[in-house]
Amino acid sequence: MVNMSSLCDNFSLPGPFEPRQKKDITFIGPDFFATDEKGELLSRIGTVFPRYRTIVTVKGIHAYHVSILAEFLRLKMPKEERPEPEVLEETICVDAVPLIFRDNLIIVRSDPSGMENVFAADQILQSFFPKERIQFTGLNIAEIRMQLRRRGECWRMSPTPRSVVEICRYLRASKVKVGTGLTVYYNEPTGDRFLTYEEFMQIRPLISLDRPEALARIKEILNLFQCTNMLGNRELSLLLSAGKHLELCELEKTASMLEELPEAADAGAALKAFDSFAALFAEAAGTELLRDDYSDPVWRTTMFCRLLGIDEEEMEELALELSPEFHLNVKWLPGASVVSGQLRFDSGVDPRTQGLIAHYWRHLGGVNSINIGRIQESQSVRDISGEEREVYLVAMTSLEGIDSLRIIRLMKWDVIHRIKMGIPLEQAIEETFKYRDYIFDRLHAAVKLGFPILAYGEIRLEQQVPGIGSVPAFFFERQYVTGVVSDKLPVSCYKSPEFIESFACLMGLAAAFTLVLGKVSFRTGKVFYDDGDELIQLGSDSIPCRLVIIETTGSFTDWTTPMQVLLPQCLDRFRVHLEKAADSGVSLQVLERSAAAFANGLCSKIDEIKRALGEPTSEIRSLFDDRPAGQGGIRDKWKAIIERIETVETSSLRDSIVNNLQLRLPGPHSGPLRS
Repeated sequence: MVNMSSLCDNFSLPGPFEPRQKKDITFIGPDFFATDEKGELLSRIGTVFPRYRTIVTVKGIHAYHVSILAEFLRLKMPKEERPEPEVLEETICVDAVPLIFRDNLIIVRSDPSGMENVFAADQILQSFFPKERIQFTGLNIAEIRMQLRRRGECWRMSPTPRSVVEICRYLRASKVKVGTGLTVYYNEPTGDRFLTYEEFMQIRPLISLDRPEALARIKEILNLFQCTNMLGNRELSLLLSAGKHLELCELEKTASMLEELPEAADAGAALKAFDSFAALFAEAAGTELLRDDYSDPVWRTTMFCRLLGIDEEEMEELALELSPEFHLNVKWLPGASVVSGQLRFDSGVDPRTQGLIAHYWRHLGGVNSINIGRIQESQSVRDISGEEREVYLVAMTSLEGIDSLRIIRLMKWDVIHRIKMGIPLEQAIEETFKYRDYIFDRLHAAVKLGFPILAYGEIRLEQQVPGIGSVPAFFFERQYVTGVVSDKLPVSCYKSPEFIESFACLMGLAAAFTLVLGKVSFRTGKVFYDDGDELIQLGSDSIPCRLVIIETTGSFTDWTTPMQVLLPQCLDRFRVHLEKAADSGVSLQVLERSAAAFANGLCSKIDEIKRALGEPTSEIRSLFDDRPAGQGGIRDKWKAIIERIETVETSSLRDSIVNNLQLRLPGPHSGPLRS
């Protein structure tokens, strides 16, 4: 180790280069975020050398910083002991941790093979800045994410995930034109441009209607595809699935044909060549990337990752095996680290996050790390105005290295919500406790009826409210389970006849849950079905194998309307899936079998419940007999629900499904889907 005690002696550089000591660290270059008279940063980069406890912030490149420190060190040594500059630079280079200054943040460049040195640099930087202003690159590198996760610092990865609204705004702002009418998506940091399949297909009608423009756009694609910018990045790439590549030979043929084609000649051969390339493009892109759909999580995430230089296959949410609606939708929060078996909270942790971490630390034991992230945007289209809807993801690692995930939801009508409505504090607390009990009653009823629902636990925290004092805050927590909610399944799934038939049966079971428990909106009376609460798990063959009800939202709201009356709303939603299968080429015969499978899934479950109700030892009927009677109470609601189950004729429900006009598909084969 070099003696650093007098490194600042006998070494000088003019102006901001002058070395100086700050908090036992040698600085060479301007201060962090120092600006010129125009407000521009004097340097946007820096380098930390932890072994030498030195930070260089001279304008230039990081390699220049290595040379500066090498010369600085050489001047401190006797002439006869000075090594060759190249030798010293090679040693120093291993110690260098590059920095980037951006948006009042310090971005530390991570090195998967040298994270100990990176974290050492982080410790030095924390002498000058709070953790909140220091972030790490490496969101796309699994080893880096893992090390940060083990430290309870997922939230310090850069770039931090954005909300869906921000991502869509970013994507729209990235659309540009180069020389023709062709629209591409531009990556500002690197200069990459991306052409989507949908935009490419805008050229096809121009081949017949505006041949010069069509040729100009095709030639622009070919030219940009072959060029690289000053950073060595291709000027234009096609938006394809990860790992896919496509040559433009067929498109070059199209351009040659159009160039040689007389103005009045038929363009049929050129169209054929164009379609040949388009088919290759579509295959390499994959079904999910054929439409520029900002509402589709797969397309949106893929495009955003390409524009940010993130490998979407290496995202933290994907590494945690989260379904697509979570991708780039989790904001990791400042939390705590486990140091020598003790929980050490970050200075920037908010009280709610601190309380949740402390809860798991107390109740689980043997935890090596706890990371909490806030779900930025709800994926549901329901009206949630006036509701408290904070949702958190918890990623924990045990001392044995086993990862576990949990979902936490704040009670949507809690004490704070009721106080905002003008309800007195004591009454608000009493009503909140009753509502909490009501939620668990609904869950208990669903379990007793044999529906595939998750087990929920309760977390209670005390939170301070200005002017009021301490009030209880309730959270419902459950284990995260893998799968995709039914209304977010990738379009590519529907191409398989086996998929739609198996899926239909599970959606029939989900419809039984909605109809039996009266799962509707208290605002509109419309059923809650196929809109985010039904999780579909796929087998290794990508065929649906299990349904999991992940929420009971709206259950027990309607306990009187006959199932036959509510059923058409479920069929409306189910029809959307049949249409996706039909658009994917699935035959009418398969769709007919799928309708029958839906009916079977629905009616079989109701018949099963009926049989259970008829068993002498069944506890279902008397589930809430210990509760007080009263109109609208859980006891009376349950009695009406049981009556609705016992009086429904499943044969009539089955006929309504297979013969219902709502399941007629347009086209020459339109008609009822027979069983």
